[in-house]
Amino acid sequence: MKKIILIPVLILVSLFEVSAQSIEITPFTGYTFDHGFPIFGGRARLGGGQTVGGMLGFGLNDLAEVELLYSYQAGIGTANSSQLNGPVRERIQAHYAMIGYNRLFPTSSQMAFFSGLKVGTGTLASTDNTFNNITRFTVGINGGMKYFFTDNVGLRLQANLMMPISNVGANLWWSPGGGTQVGVGGFSSVIQFGFTGAVVIRLPR
Repeated sequence: MKKIILIPVLILVSLFEVSAQSIEITPFTGYTFDHGFPIFGGRARLGGGQTVGGMLGFGLNDLAEVELLYSYQAGIGTANSSQLNGPVRERIQAHYAMIGYNRLFPTSSQMAFFSGLKVGTGTLASTDNTFNNITRFTVGINGGMKYFFTDNVGLRLQANLMMPISNVGANLWWSPGGGTQVGVGGFSSVIQFGFTGAVVIRLPR
């Protein structure tokens, strides 16, 4: 399955690399905030924590770029519901793998603001392997700025909003061991908001 997914990704990267006017490598770190949301019979919360990851950007022209993103965040997930035997507290991980488009708004040859939209997958995983990974189609919105100190090195500041799409009845992560299943009571209940800072490395062409 992983090979089936990897092959089209490699093809896309090859196509972008051929047509790109510039290529940027952006390792980043930041913070994702807590998010609470209703569940059937109670409430749940995804705890905040440090976010790390990387982006690979392909500049199509001065106003547009295509970007691949991977990010990772560890935190604590809690749930309290009448459908559970007491409160639940789990160490969790959030993984995002996405592709998207950024619209650039240059203010000078060194600085540009941007906004973008990404789609991909969001995965909740157990740090202690107490439940199976849960993967959902995810939509992301981002915005920020880039400033280049030289032609090849710059700084990037960004705000992110990640929204894994959950249909009614989707099982949440606190159902270890095949016990009580707790469903989301709506559509896209999970929203993660955070900020990141990064060093941008622009490869010479």
